[in-house]
Amino acid sequence: MSKSSHSRKNSDPEPLHASTAGHNGKAALFYIAGWYTFSLSINIYNKWMFGPGLGFRFPLFITSFHQLCLAVLSTLTLYFVPEMRPRIGANHALPQHSHVDDATIRKASFYQSVHIDFRVYVRQMVPCALTSAGDIGLSNVAVSLLSLSLYTILKSSSLMFVLLFGLLFRLEKFNWRLIVIVLVMTVSVTLMTAKPDNIDTSTKGGVYSTLGITLAISAAMLSGLRWSFTQILLKKNPYTPNSIATIFYVSPCMFLALFLLGCYVEGWGNFTSAPIWEIKGVFTTIGLLIIPGVFAFLMMSCEFMLLKVAHLITLSVAGSFKELLTIAVSAAVFGDRLSSLNCVGLVLTFCDVMWYNYYRYIAKTKPQGYTALKEERVEMQKM
Repeated sequence: MSKSSHSRKNSDPEPLHASTAGHNGKAALFYIAGWYTFSLSINIYNKWMFGPGLGFRFPLFITSFHQLCLAVLSTLTLYFVPEMRPRIGANHALPQHSHVDDATIRKASFYQSVHIDFRVYVRQMVPCALTSAGDIGLSNVAVSLLSLSLYTILKSSSLMFVLLFGLLFRLEKFNWRLIVIVLVMTVSVTLMTAKPDNIDTSTKGGVYSTLGITLAISAAMLSGLRWSFTQILLKKNPYTPNSIATIFYVSPCMFLALFLLGCYVEGWGNFTSAPIWEIKGVFTTIGLLIIPGVFAFLMMSCEFMLLKVAHLITLSVAGSFKELLTIAVSAAVFGDRLSSLNCVGLVLTFCDVMWYNYYRYIAKTKPQGYTALKEERVEMQKM
């Protein structure tokens, strides 16, 4: 989640000379490869952790620690990379005395840059953080109940909710083509939720679960709501000039929300008494909790860098292909199976998403017409 339209240069690069364009093209491929690698790693790692591979079935607690890791990494990044900080307070006077060392000046500058009024935080950051926490938390619970491929294709239905909430909050101008896109997505979701033949519906198998499907679609709905909140609250927010700054502000609230929900649903006592702490050891288990958070931060960094060298539409199209790659890898690693109806639903979803991307690209060249929503800069719902 991030400020979607802060700067044209971040989402719509100016025309480049051939040599520069070639360099940016190679850089874009590099960042796309990194984005794919870390995103797939997170999905496979989570499935392994929540499933029979590790059997650490506490997705809410584990996801809360991911957010804690993101909070720490984003803080370190903003501290040591001043150009990524918000510009609020950047012009405040800093200590100028000769006895003040560089570390003190850097620390003072950091606190002045990131300080935010509590009322502004509650009004603008907290709604985005809570919907993001719900999206990611439900997503990871759904991953523990479903095959990775089924989860991926169900989560792709978030576009439908993005458009519905966009129309509801008047972020999208009404257009019949948008209604058709939503209807096609609705049909595709219906086909994708059809149970393959000879598949056990037990949730223990982590293959097909009515509860898992409900949670995945609920996560997709929250993803659409989060997108709308991002547009309304963070679109012109000076505190969120990039994805790193956004994560810095929202991840602490997300950590707290997921942790408290985990205490209520999963139980802190159950979490701390899980066999893995004794089998793997405390430090190894903590390391297992940290790894996905590092992957998520690296994935976010690749996405942010990709937006600096490529058009926004590149990210959107690459994201669609990433979902197909996730399904293929899931079939290869976990032996996931899809029925013919599931495959038809998948094809419909992919075509629908590509149609929307094409429609948005065409609309972008006609300012007098439809004004499309822009993509968020961080894919945490993919976790």
